Amino acid sequence: VFYNIKANVDDKTDIVTGSEELIYYNNSPEDLTCLFFHLYSNANAKGSYLSDLYKNNNYKLKYGKYREQGLGTEVTSLEVNGVKAKTELDNTILKVYLNKPLNSGESITFDLNFKTYFDQEAIRNRMKLFNSFGKKHFDIVHWYPRISVIDQKFGWTTDQHMDHEFYGDFGSYHV
Repeated sequence: VFYNIKANVDDKTDIVTGSEELIYYNNSPEDLTCLFFHLYSNANAKGSYLSDLYKNNNYKLKYGKYREQGLGTEVTSLEVNGVKAKTELDNTILKVYLNKPLNSGESITFDLNFKTYFDQEAIRNRMKLFNSFGKKHFDIVHWYPRISVIDQKFGWTTDQHMDHEFYGDFGSYHV
């Protein structure tokens, strides 16, 4: 995978607005009709599967202004090889239907725009917004839509983000 990401952190609104070009090579032996992206920040929003897990374990969550509205990472547009693609969102997993199969050994280009919203977190997270010595700090990881891994043993890694470690492909990043 090759990521080319342009992003802006607005420290007045606490929103990252970005665009991402991703070149993805199908190194699997299978032809692919869909691909998956992780939107990790969605796990921290009200109504997420992770927030339900915390709630069902009697952990009281208090959300900030964006998380209360269910906002984490929002993909505002997505094209595959210049053509708008159909998508399906399931909490932290975004399924992208390809307009034509991606054959083994071939590559495609995704162009997408996104926003990631930051809040004081109610759920333990590696992505934080906090004040220290009178200055605003952003600790940000996986703030962009990230392609899922497809591997020989398990196929696509489409596990919801439930406060566990990440599994990702190695790639090239230009941010």
